[in-house]
Amino acid sequence: MTEQRPVDDEELTIPAGYVQGLFDLAGRVAVVTGGGSGLGRAISVGYAQAGVTVIVADVNDDGVAETVATIAAQGGSAIASHLDVTSKEQVDALADRVVQDHGRVDILVNSAGSAFRSPAEDFPEDRFDFILDLNLKGTYLCCQGFGRQMLAQGKGSIINLASIGSFIAYPWASAYLASKGGVLGVTRALALEWRDRGVRVNGIGPTLMDSPLTRAAAQRSSITADWIKARMLRPRLGLPRELVGAAIFLASDAAELVTGHTLMCDDGYLVA
Repeated sequence: MTEQRPVDDEELTIPAGYVQGLFDLAGRVAVVTGGGSGLGRAISVGYAQAGVTVIVADVNDDGVAETVATIAAQGGSAIASHLDVTSKEQVDALADRVVQDHGRVDILVNSAGSAFRSPAEDFPEDRFDFILDLNLKGTYLCCQGFGRQMLAQGKGSIINLASIGSFIAYPWASAYLASKGGVLGVTRALALEWRDRGVRVNGIGPTLMDSPLTRAAAQRSSITADWIKARMLRPRLGLPRELVGAAIFLASDAAELVTGHTLMCDDGYLVA
């Protein structure tokens, strides 16, 4: 058991200006995987608006360029990086390069992911492998590679994109559900291992979002989306920008006591 240090009276008070700094991310360095589109793009742009230097990482080079251009047009700071999150060599190389170029890495957002719709009995093995590799292995490798850097500096925040599918099931999405259940488990496991070493690991659990990924999956079948929509408290999809506040909170000092938690941005879906 870790010994508790004595707390002095000054630490029990709220000093002047304390609240103003809780959500201040100015000057920090973030890596956002899957930043070339959808949820990753929204979080990248949101962080840049908060004064963060954002490394936008994706295999989609054109999408990365668009995200970086958007940030630059708004006066923010962003750097494009080609990254295959399923490649340990690429992940570790980028982690080393970020620290070499910027001195540290404060925030990692694992947003890279994919989905495929098919009944379980006919689910193609190659698509199953692809989704598990990208959604789960890719998240794990990035947590591992950037987590080492954060552990060495004694501070950092990792945010993994989970899903309502981390907690419940819906049809024609067995590989995706398996991957996102795994993301939830990894988030909790790393939070436990690293909780006393300065690195917080949390998740964000979106509802069904209006994103390129959702639209692409719907082209194959609407069965999954129709099932989810029929059970929504309000008949609307989430917007990528509606995750930005959660991403800022979990990265900030306001969340200093928050680790191993998945913050649901599901419009109340799981309470229905």
